[in-house]
Amino acid sequence: RDMVQIVYLDADGTLFHHEGYIPKSAFEAIRKAQEKGIKIVLCTGRQLVEIYGDMKKIDYDAVIAGAGGTVLVKEELLFDGRFSQEELERLRQYLERFRIPAVYESREGVFGDRYTKNAMKERLDLVCAGMSEKERKEHGMNLFYESVEQMDMEKIMQRPVSKISFLQTEKPYSEIYEDLHDAFDLIRATFAPLGPESGEIGCRGISKAAGMEIVEKYFGIDRQDTAAIGDGENDLCMFEHAGVAIAMGNAPDRVKEKAGWVTTGIDQDGIFNAFEHLGLF
Repeated sequence: RDMVQIVYLDADGTLFHHEGYIPKSAFEAIRKAQEKGIKIVLCTGRQLVEIYGDMKKIDYDAVIAGAGGTVLVKEELLFDGRFSQEELERLRQYLERFRIPAVYESREGVFGDRYTKNAMKERLDLVCAGMSEKERKEHGMNLFYESVEQMDMEKIMQRPVSKISFLQTEKPYSEIYEDLHDAFDLIRATFAPLGPESGEIGCRGISKAAGMEIVEKYFGIDRQDTAAIGDGENDLCMFEHAGVAIAMGNAPDRVKEKAGWVTTGIDQDGIFNAFEHLGLF
């Protein structure tokens, strides 16, 4: 097989630890690969405004954010997807009816009403119980909580929303999936602190893989010459699309089974070892 020319990296659990940092060895691997001309693309469910802290310290060749909702090469916006007003209204009514706290995500920001912010605060207290003030402050759940702007629902409805993340509630994920998958793409949440029954609702047809296609077309690179590294269910479409699929050692078994190779965990230099396996430096 030819040399890999693009590496797509998921953020949470792959590049970015939920405690709020990127391992030093990952920075080193990315720097070495970019020096060899390999393109590094962040391919995340996070919106642009949620790419902060250590994630801002890398000069990506392109960014696929919002699980494909936004595609950027440097400052150039190549794609901007969103729910229609009808779709957004249907989701709002559904989530309110079942009292499901939800974060409405757009490239302009991430928004939640007071009910959602309160529910997030409760989750934060639960997840960070017993931590020091410093650990809590740096924890991924706190960073997410602080990034969500509290706003009235009427105002949120006027934003270009491309994805909705909902927290765990009384209603199991499987029921929410059944109710909504006729018109929307649903996956279990890839950010563990939201709870095992939490999930993400996306626009039909918008995915990380669709974003990858846009990037490859822009750079004139064949999909066979790409590698994807991830750890969650929303990375499976990346795995199917890329020439090489690598799962993190900390990924669940159902994700590892779909990968061509499994690297070590995020804390065990997983990214560095994956890049070495690919022969990128």
